[in-house]
Amino acid sequence: MEIILILIIVLVVASSLGGMFLLGRWLYEKFIAKEHFIIDETIKEKSMIERKELKNNISVRFFIIGVIAFLMLIPLEQVGYIVDERSSLHHQVLSNIASEWGNPQVVMGPVLVLPIVEKYNTTEKVTDNKGNEKLVSKMIYRNKNVIILPKQLHKEIALHEHYRYRSIYKSLVYTTDIGVKGAFVLPDISKLSDALDEVRYDKAYLVMGLSDTKAIENVSALSFGTHSYTFEPGTMLNLKGIKGGFHTPLELNASQNNYTFDFTIKTNGSSFIRFSAFGEKTEIVVHSSWKHPSFQGAILPKERNITDEGFTAVWKIPSLARNFPQSWIYENHNYSVDGLLTGVNLYEPVALYTLIERSVKYGVLFILLTFLTFLVFEVTQKSKLHYVQYILIGLALGLFFLTLLSLSEHIAFLPAYIGASAITILSISIYTWFSNRSLLQFFSILTLLSALYTILYSLLQLEDYALLMGTGLMLLILFVLMWITRNLKASEA
Repeated sequence: MEIILILIIVLVVASSLGGMFLLGRWLYEKFIAKEHFIIDETIKEKSMIERKELKNNISVRFFIIGVIAFLMLIPLEQVGYIVDERSSLHHQVLSNIASEWGNPQVVMGPVLVLPIVEKYNTTEKVTDNKGNEKLVSKMIYRNKNVIILPKQLHKEIALHEHYRYRSIYKSLVYTTDIGVKGAFVLPDISKLSDALDEVRYDKAYLVMGLSDTKAIENVSALSFGTHSYTFEPGTMLNLKGIKGGFHTPLELNASQNNYTFDFTIKTNGSSFIRFSAFGEKTEIVVHSSWKHPSFQGAILPKERNITDEGFTAVWKIPSLARNFPQSWIYENHNYSVDGLLTGVNLYEPVALYTLIERSVKYGVLFILLTFLTFLVFEVTQKSKLHYVQYILIGLALGLFFLTLLSLSEHIAFLPAYIGASAITILSISIYTWFSNRSLLQFFSILTLLSALYTILYSLLQLEDYALLMGTGLMLLILFVLMWITRNLKASEA
């Protein structure tokens, strides 16, 4: 802040001194010099020639054309607003499609819930009919639920991606087949409760969490031990972190503490999928034909293989990675069970509107480079364009991005890019030919713009190296311009 304040003070002082100097010079020429000098016709003619030379001076043209280039940012910014508006509409359509087809899915569970009854012996004061108080022993029974997580858990997830279309927009969605299997081992309930009175084995049930249950296509019957059960809506218990799902009642045997389970889920979804690591030993395998996965979440896959035919990823997660135990009493400890989610995004490397938005950011560079090229021709070839022609060329460069947006919403991006760039390159090059009738300038502009739009397309296809290549391009162009203008003399400025 101090440096900025000093700079402001210096600028104010410099401006004041400059203003005083100009005012004094004007007073001198107005009232003193006018009386001592007689301006003859020769001096007038010389002054007119000097003013004409000043008008045509390349420095003045640089300044005026720079102002025109700056004004070209206004239509370029308007194109950016149009891109933002279309992008916003696109995201709204995608959101509507996802809400109807299926939102991003979070697969939680399964969880075994085992109801128990606890007994407490308490005493309380009672008053009899005669008004005497006495202590009476009383038994209180409370119903609670034991949460039990799987000893072993294996999830096999197959993602089948495809597009859903609405008008000119398309949304990447998926259908997934989820195979869930593993084993539960019942803990010693007496170690969890000091007031245990009864274990309600006949009231047990299994809960499976799924964030968007309306997108379910099918859930198979649950194979649990030697029995088969059908799932019912709802989770019955409000476990923190499980926002939706389904359950099924079970009948457990007090003499058996080890149960295997197996079932499948087929559901729709979009954008990404997440899953929990509820097992003491959890293994999750995801495979898909999508070639651009983005692994997200608390833990990255232990193994992954990405090819042109799709990807396969394997997670192996121990229970020690969680912040909640293998079993607990729900009413005593309401743990949040969504703290260790992991999964994969169906990542689209370069989305359409992201591409166009990034291309608009290079619009200023295109206008400046094209104008600089014409200025170099003015210096080296003595051929000048009218200021109006600079404006029209700048507008043509700005309309490239609007043309690209319009075409790419209906055809693939590459043909749209080729069409929009061809229209812009040919229109400016032919306009240059008609203005100056110079083949050298025509082919130079044609070559320059072709190279610029080719490089821009390369930049748009890159992500990690786009900044590096863009910076290198600007440095290269600067060096070329410095080489071309190396022989300019101060007298020409």
